[in-house]
Formats: sequence, C-alpha cells, structure tokens
Amino acid sequence: MFVQLVLDNIWAVYEATTGGDKGKGDLATVERITKSLSLNIPPHIFRSRDPRALMTAIFSAWLPLSTAVLVSVTEYLPSPPLAQASRLPALIDASPAAEHVDKHVRSAMVGFHSDEKVPVVAYVSKMVAVRASELPQNKRKAGGMMTADEARDIARRKRAEFAKARRADEVESHNGVNGMGDALNSISLDDEQEPEPEEQTEDPEHLIGFARLYSGTLSVGDKVYVLPPKFSPANPHAVPEPPKVVVTGLYLMMGRGLESLTSVPAGVVFGIAGLEGHILKSGTLCSQLEGAINLAGVSMGTQPIVRVALEPANPGDLDKMINGMKLLEQSDPCAVYEVLESGEHVILTAGELHLERCLKDLRERFARCEIQAGEPIVPYRETIVSAAEMAAPKDKSLPRGTVVVHTTSKQITIRLRVRPLPTAVTEFLENNVGIVRQLYAERQAKETAKQGVVENAEEVVDRGDEEAHPRTVDLKSMIDFRAKLRDTFTEAAAQSELWSNVVDKIAAFGPRRTGPNILVDITGSCEK
Repeated sequence: MFVQLVLDNIWAVYEATTGGDKGKGDLATVERITKSLSLNIPPHIFRSRDPRALMTAIFSAWLPLSTAVLVSVTEYLPSPPLAQASRLPALIDASPAAEHVDKHVRSAMVGFHSDEKVPVVAYVSKMVAVRASELPQNKRKAGGMMTADEARDIARRKRAEFAKARRADEVESHNGVNGMGDALNSISLDDEQEPEPEEQTEDPEHLIGFARLYSGTLSVGDKVYVLPPKFSPANPHAVPEPPKVVVTGLYLMMGRGLESLTSVPAGVVFGIAGLEGHILKSGTLCSQLEGAINLAGVSMGTQPIVRVALEPANPGDLDKMINGMKLLEQSDPCAVYEVLESGEHVILTAGELHLERCLKDLRERFARCEIQAGEPIVPYRETIVSAAEMAAPKDKSLPRGTVVVHTTSKQITIRLRVRPLPTAVTEFLENNVGIVRQLYAERQAKETAKQGVVENAEEVVDRGDEEAHPRTVDLKSMIDFRAKLRDTFTEAAAQSELWSNVVDKIAAFGPRRTGPNILVDITGSCEK
C-alpha cells in the first residue's frame, strides 16, 4: 500500500523530470503530473533545461518540507501538558537536592498550571546574541512616521543619485568622439560632487535568553530570581545569593525575527531580555528562592576538547577581542573562554568545525576585528578499561597491561604490569587509611632520626598528604592490619594464584601514599 500510494508517485515524478535517454525527462509527462496534482510551477522553470531545478520545484510545491514537519509535530508529538506530566517527575527527581524542592513548585510544574498565583519556573537553555537593529522596539513599523535622522539620510542618498544621473545625461547628449571629449573636458574634479560617505554606526549585540516556561505566567516587569547551575535548594541563601532581576522584554522567536509580547503562559518557548550579565550559558528562573528547583544542574553538555590561543592582528584591538570572546562564551553553550597563567587568551570548542564558526562570529559579530588563531590542540585523555576492551599488545609474548622499558645504557630493564585489585582488598584498604598513614609516619620518623632531625610523625605525613582522609583506625596494631590484609589476599588467591604471598612484597601504597593502590616488588630489591 505504501509503495503504491507513495513510492510509485515519487518515482514517477523523478523519472519524468530526470529520466529519459539523455536525462532531460519528459515534459509532456511533467505537465500531466502537475495538472493532476493541481500544482502551479513558474513558466521559467519549465523553460529551463535544468532537470534538477524542475524536480525540486515540483516536490517543493507538492510535498513542502515545512508543512510535512509541522503536520508531523502536531499529530505525533505530545502536547505540553501531557509531555510535562510524563517527563517532569523524573526530571525533578534528578535535579540537585530534589528532596528540598517545594511541593507547590513540583505540583505546578507537573500539573502545567498557568495561573498568576502559582510559582513561575522557567529554564534558560542558552543566551542568543541579537543585533540592536533587529530588536522589535528598534524597527520602524510599516506606515509609521520616519525619524529626522532617517529622513535626512534618505534625502542625502537621493541627492547623490540625482547628481550622478544628471552627469550621465550630459555626457550622453554629445554625439561623436569630439563631443564626448568636450563633455569629459567640461567636467572638472573640483566641480564634481562626490557622494558623502555613509557613517558606519555601531550595531551593538544584545543577549536574549532562549527559555521555556514550565509553570505560571511571566509578564514584562515581573521580578524573578536567576538561579545559577550550582544552586542548591538545600541552602538557598548561600553566598553569593542568586540575584533578583526585572524582566525588561519578552519575545516570540519566529526564526530570525522577534515579535514583542507582554506576557507568556506555561508551555511557551520564548525569548527574554534583562538577563544579560546574570546568566553565562544556562540557568533557571523562579519567582521564589526557598524551595526553588535547579533545572540547569540536571545534566551537563558535551565538554569542549579543542583548545586554541587567539590574539588580535592589531594589538590595539585586544579589548575588543576580550569583550567579543566573553559575548561568544555567553551566546554559545559549547564555547569556553579562558586566560592562562602565561597571559594567553584561549578558546575551547567542541571541534574544528565549531572552531571555524566561532572565529567567524568573533571577526564579524562580537569582536569586529581581525583575529589570528594558533594551531588547534586536542588533549588526549587516559582511562581504565577492562582487559577484553584493551588493544592487543605489540609484543605478543607479553601479557596484557605489561610495559617493558630499558635505560639509555641498556644496563637496566624495568618490567611493569598493571592488574586490577580484588574488590575485597580495595575496600579493606579504603576502610583502614589511618593504619597506612601511621605506617608512613613511623618510616619517615626513623629516616629523620637518622639525619639528626626529630619531628612529629603525624606532621610529617600531614605535610605530604593534602587530602583530608578520615582517620578511622579499626585495627589496634600493625600486626593485626598485616594479618587481616593477608587473610583478604588469601581469599582472593583462591580464585587466582597471582595474589598468593603478595603482602610480603608490597613496596608502596598509592596514590599519595595512602590510597587503595599497591606497588608489588617481585625482585626483592625495594624496601618493604
């Protein structure tokens, strides 16, 4: 049925426009198809010899993409009330400190309440940069009165066009070559009135928040709290306390155009003004601070991986570049601006294609100056994977996770193999960090005593260990610790002989000498 009603018709149009012996199609068949479908194709499309243009015109008039997408969305996607009722409970539970969210806020969001008395909750997903000339309040309505500056500008352009046309008529009025020469000689550089250069007025960028309202009704002039991504409802008054801002404008975003609104109800996707300087990339708007929900802290976006150092071609444009990079960071959710300790201005992007787009926006919109970019740097990260996922070793004779290195003199060879510890051993070491700390304290106390320096053993360890490990010592002595550790390894040795007699070969603990990792020396050359 689908083939007969859909695919056959599509292939018929395709063959009629691009088929045939020479790939030019059959115009008679095309005319019959357009008449049967009641399609109006411009005559110049029929006269053109481009079959692809004719095929595109027929499909655009018969099955327009915009109509197909709109009909699909309205028929198959759930409405905002149904979508919020099914999705928001899990979204609220995944937010930071969800147990402290006010029950009235939760019920208003899940129930899709749009009354003016219910809490207002909106999520700002990103900040969009819009030129000042594109804002609705700066556009002149059709049929409206022109300002004095607009009238003077139009009059100046008309005078310049009239003078240019008059000079062209005077030149064309002379016949023959001599007449043309006389006309040219009669025009002097002094008498020529050059059109006045147009003044290039600055068109500053304004940041508009792209938001979705989940509950309540938001109007121009309302005051709402701007909650940053790190806000927690468990401690709403933590310093710095979220600011309270005034909504200066609401817009209906129609593609690249904006339409002014006075208020928006729940379920609307809209633009909001007044958040510039308060939201960096994303945030939550709420009419109350106690019991508010932090929707911006639910999930994190993709981290940028490409790092590039930027500098202006003209050193005098450094301030322009810095301000432009700050605007770019706010308007692009995946771009990050950093200043390194060396003084370099660095931008981090999601990829090389994203980097090209960011540089184009910097040069043409935000910084408006020539910018030089260094070579992209992509950092490589290490991770831990299971043995089955590891790449095959280059030396087939070595087991997985084994590395062999030689000194420059070829006199010493070091062979290191990494193996995961049994879970029971890892938990035992994590629960007895205090004993390991005491072991290192005693060892360093002996070393300092040999050097004639007497220090407190605890202070020796505290200087080298910056992490605040809990001092939970469950065992009474090192003997008990060694015996318990030996028993734990004995249980693991029942599954693998690798862990038999490992306790007597432990040379160090890590990381930072107190972690659940161990260095096992099977050569017997290291001090135990």
